[in-house]
Amino acid sequence: MMTNPYFRSLPLFPTYAIGDVGIDGLVPACRVESWEAFIVAMRSPEHNMAKGEIVYRGQRGHDWHLSSTLARLFDGGSVPAEHEASLLAQFRLAMRGRGLDCSKLDDEELWAFGQHHGLRTPLIDWTKSPYVALFFAFDEPDVLDINPNDSRAVFCLNMTAIRADESLSKIIFQPTHHENARLVNQAGLFTITPSGRENLVSAILNELAENEVINPDDPMDVARYIAKIHVPNENRVECLNTLRKMNIHHANLFPDPGGASKYSNDWLSRLIEEERRDAAEAQAIEEMADRALAEPDPTLIAGEPISADAIAKLLRNTVRNDSEYPPEMLAGWASKLISLYERMAGTDWPERAASETRLKIEFRKFLMSNSINRAVAETGARRLVDFFKASWRATNAP
Repeated sequence: MMTNPYFRSLPLFPTYAIGDVGIDGLVPACRVESWEAFIVAMRSPEHNMAKGEIVYRGQRGHDWHLSSTLARLFDGGSVPAEHEASLLAQFRLAMRGRGLDCSKLDDEELWAFGQHHGLRTPLIDWTKSPYVALFFAFDEPDVLDINPNDSRAVFCLNMTAIRADESLSKIIFQPTHHENARLVNQAGLFTITPSGRENLVSAILNELAENEVINPDDPMDVARYIAKIHVPNENRVECLNTLRKMNIHHANLFPDPGGASKYSNDWLSRLIEEERRDAAEAQAIEEMADRALAEPDPTLIAGEPISADAIAKLLRNTVRNDSEYPPEMLAGWASKLISLYERMAGTDWPERAASETRLKIEFRKFLMSNSINRAVAETGARRLVDFFKASWRATNAP
């Protein structure tokens, strides 16, 4: 028996609830119906207030907690202060003679530099653009494993409110060093996970609760500061294609050789997929053409009057694809084909081979202009000529 995915149990944006702690932690969560609905949600007033700037983070896994790469090494996400200090000192020494002079960088700037070169750090990336966050949520395909990933997640953090608290303001960091070109293009900044006993979320919630800024038991109250939105893990390629049209893609977000490589690899993957889809569609068209050619011509009733219904029936027997060419579409074509016949056919056209050929060519051109495969269009044109010829002979019989 199939069960509904977890995110379906959450309320729709903008209503938040405390969900499964194992999935969302203590962060209030909600859902949207689709990635398109997420884009619409980000137009809401609460996400566009100058006095309350919100930053965002997209994550592929619906059950991934807010955790830095360094915090993931330790149970509970709290980083021992001595390990943090030792790692940074080790990196500073290891960078000697490797390009950038790190001796003059303060600790935060060095963490930021190391973050984008693979160093485990207490930093968590955020962006001022919810659409960039959506890109990072959907960028990578799912890894096939035991656990289903029915949704992807975007976290929201009220940066203005966090900075207003003297203690919490220290966790927000925006690098100024020129080596962080990626951060500029991504409209990015960092939070610094406190070293010691707390992870990022508990540090924020405990501070706000102690100062009686929030009621930690009220998810809507907490959501004004930190929240999580589940986006259904569906139509990933369509989502990325739309974001690409918004100039959100690897080449723009990663202005370096790595970004160029990812952008080029993504282009090749899309090209291969399009070619496979085109080949499948071409095969389907060929099969449809073969069926049309193999089908016996519909029986023509001598003297059957020319009518849109008769022509539509003939067309339906030819194309045999009601989903792509529904009856109402064929009825519209039938009227146009009758008008075309009346305009092109002379009074004695069946007696003249050239007139018959010209009429057949015009029928074929009409069908092909409406996306009918050439082989099917050829069959349809021949059947139309035969129908009109039978009708003409019945009318003009001596």
